Amino acid sequence: MRIIAWIILIFLIYYVFKNRSNLIAFFAQVQYCRGKNIRALKMYKFADKFGKLKPEHKIQYAYYTLREGDVDEANKLFNLVGMEKLKPDQRSKLKQSHALVMWKRGEIEEAIEMLEYVHENFVSTTTYGSLGYMYAYNGKLEKALEYNLEAYEYNNSNAIIVDNLAYTYLRLKDYENAEKYYKELFEMEPTFPEGYFEYGKHLINTGKK
Repeated sequence: MRIIAWIILIFLIYYVFKNRSNLIAFFAQVQYCRGKNIRALKMYKFADKFGKLKPEHKIQYAYYTLREGDVDEANKLFNLVGMEKLKPDQRSKLKQSHALVMWKRGEIEEAIEMLEYVHENFVSTTTYGSLGYMYAYNGKLEKALEYNLEAYEYNNSNAIIVDNLAYTYLRLKDYENAEKYYKELFEMEPTFPEGYFEYGKHLINTGKK
């Protein structure tokens, strides 16, 4: 029994040593979810230095870096992950997150290309929300309307998708439909400010201060 116990202990030590980077990354994510962002990023950086960190952890590390406002560092991290051999779902997740960096840097066309790649491979509410906004934001209004109507049909219970459709109609100066979807949006009580802000500007412009 003592020999078996020693074998199990040695196996556990070996497992922890071999997977130390990913174990540290796991606990880093827990720390980030608890609001200890700076500590989490330090742990991710420490884990990354060990090597053999799984791509999904590297993508998460880069995304959290972006959320903390370090756009250039996030861009570098995303580019490094992009050089690795990734599975299709990992590649799509990478491009979906990296597109946010491109948007922050004002490289909207590049962001759209990345999100279109993701949409071609994995249709999701998140992609519909991000790409639908990018089309409208970039002035591709006819394409935005077509895409956001498709997104609404896919998931009309998502506030971002409804907001994108309302915003597209607003930019097209179709105020009747814009107000219809903004009303639907506000019934959802969204926690993000963009819808309130854009509709507020619309009210001011139409003399409804």
